[in-house]
Amino acid sequence: MGDVLSRILLAAFFCAVVVYGGMLLIDSARKTVEHVIEEGRILLNMTEEQVRQAWGEPDQITTTRILIPGEPRPTVKITSVWTYHDPSRTVTFEKGRVVEFSATEKIKSSDGLTFLNQSLRV
Repeated sequence: MGDVLSRILLAAFFCAVVVYGGMLLIDSARKTVEHVIEEGRILLNMTEEQVRQAWGEPDQITTTRILIPGEPRPTVKITSVWTYHDPSRTVTFEKGRVVEFSATEKIKSSDGLTFLNQSLRV
């Protein structure tokens, strides 16, 4: 009986450690996203609300619905593209999460010339 009880206690302890570790990881990820938002940046898989917090309201939202035939039932893929004009940025959402974004910024050099810097992440 004592051997069974010690195994149960050991299993309970292991489960508690796993749950606590998971809670720490979730808290760490939340703080990371909050830090990125405070810096005015976005990440893949962010929600629409998180992008609004980081970049504000978009100047334009374009939503596209594509019918994908399939068996046993066809599905509809909904893509939403948010466009910001100053500076020029776009964010693409699928199922309410960022799947792609790009930003083009004007960079002035010391000699007064203006360059464009574009980054795209997929």
